[in-house]
Amino acid sequence: GHGHVPRVFSWGCGDYGCLGHGLQADEYTQRLVGALRGPIFANNHPVEVVAGSHCSLIKTKNGHVYYVGKHKQNGEATMRPTMVDALANNGHVVTAIGAGSQTVFCPTQNGVTVSWGHGSHGELGYGQGENKSSSKPKFVSGLDSCLVTSVSCGMGHTLFIIREEDEEDVKALNKVGKLEKEDVGQFLEEIQGKQVDDAADAEPAKKKQKGKSKK
Repeated sequence: GHGHVPRVFSWGCGDYGCLGHGLQADEYTQRLVGALRGPIFANNHPVEVVAGSHCSLIKTKNGHVYYVGKHKQNGEATMRPTMVDALANNGHVVTAIGAGSQTVFCPTQNGVTVSWGHGSHGELGYGQGENKSSSKPKFVSGLDSCLVTSVSCGMGHTLFIIREEDEEDVKALNKVGKLEKEDVGQFLEEIQGKQVDDAADAEPAKKKQKGKSKK
C-alpha cells in the first residue's frame, strides 16, 4: 500500500553473519533483517540484494551499498549490514552489485567500477602487472568510463553487461579487451571432445536397441 517501505528477509546458512542478523546462526525460515529498517531507510530503502558464498550486499535507492559477512581471507567478519564508506563518502552512486566466492564488485553511474577481495585467477580485473587481490575497494581501470549495468561473480571469473547506447558508450567499450575464440580454444576443444566421446559411448547402445526391435 501507500507508504510501504520494502523489507529484506534472509534465511539459510549464516556463516560469518552473512544473513545480517548479528550472529553466526543458520535460519530455516524467512527472517526480517531488522538492521535494514528504521528512519535512515525511509527514503533510501533497499532495492537489490545479492548473496556471495559468505557475504551479502544490499543496494539502496540512492545507490549506497551495505555489506555483511566476510569474503576476504583475513580480518574479522562484518556481523551487521554496514555501509561501504569508501563509496558513499566519495560520492559514488552504485548502479549494480555482485558478490562471489571471495570477490565483490560495485559499478557506479559515473563509469567507475570498484572491486575487492581475493582473486587468484584475475577475476577482480586489475590487469597484468597488478596485484590480483585487494583488501580494500580498488578501481578496475580496464573498465574506466564503462557504464556497467549488471555484474555476475563466478568461481574464478566475472561477467559484465556494459551499456552501449551512445557514442561515449561505444568509445569506452572499444577500449575494453575482447575475448576471442582463440583465447578459449582449449576450452572449446575439451567441450567438443567430450561431446564426441559421449556420442561414441551412446552409439553401441542405440545399435543394440535397434537390433532388438527387429526381432
